[in-house]
Amino acid sequence: MMKRFLILPAFPVLLAFAFTFTPTSHAQATMDSSQTDKESVMTQQIAEIQKVVDRWDDAVYQHDPYALELVQAPQFISISDTGHVTNRDQQVAQMVMKGAPHFTLTQKVVSVRMLGDVAVVNGTYDRVYKGSRLSHTQMQDQKGVFSQVYIRARNSWQCINSQRTLIVDNPLQKKKKKKNASQEKTLTHGLGFNFPGFHKTTSPDAQPPQ
Repeated sequence: MMKRFLILPAFPVLLAFAFTFTPTSHAQATMDSSQTDKESVMTQQIAEIQKVVDRWDDAVYQHDPYALELVQAPQFISISDTGHVTNRDQQVAQMVMKGAPHFTLTQKVVSVRMLGDVAVVNGTYDRVYKGSRLSHTQMQDQKGVFSQVYIRARNSWQCINSQRTLIVDNPLQKKKKKKNASQEKTLTHGLGFNFPGFHKTTSPDAQPPQ
């Protein structure tokens, strides 16, 4: 009696094997693509807020109170790097008052976190005061970091809160550098070489040893 054997096609087995051992390169590529998308979104958000910050800088440079009001919200509160708290009206009043200090402000956005219609912004600033011969004041360059909160206003953004921190040199580091420089000067001062048979003396009659 002849036995019959059922031979199954090998294609389904190979297909199942291929799905079972799917390489991880696809998953890695997906993760890389997601990271790239996040970085692209962050870059766009930084560029969007940077445009608002640039208008702020221009308003300060041109002493334009109307332009400043477009950037700062009516509820705006500012905490300066000296701890002085002011609102938008006080900021505008300080700008237009007689004898107001002239300075340039350059703010650079570093990071942005979007929370719906709220943006939390961190960055750096460089504020340069111009010197005046009449008041005998010298130019000052102040650098620091800022943290600001913006709210969406129609098709743009307005700052509702700003806090600045001035970056100053550590006085201990200055003292240490000055001390090190003084020590180096003392060590290098008066260095000489002593050769056998030659001795420094102040007496004109002194003779080297025979």
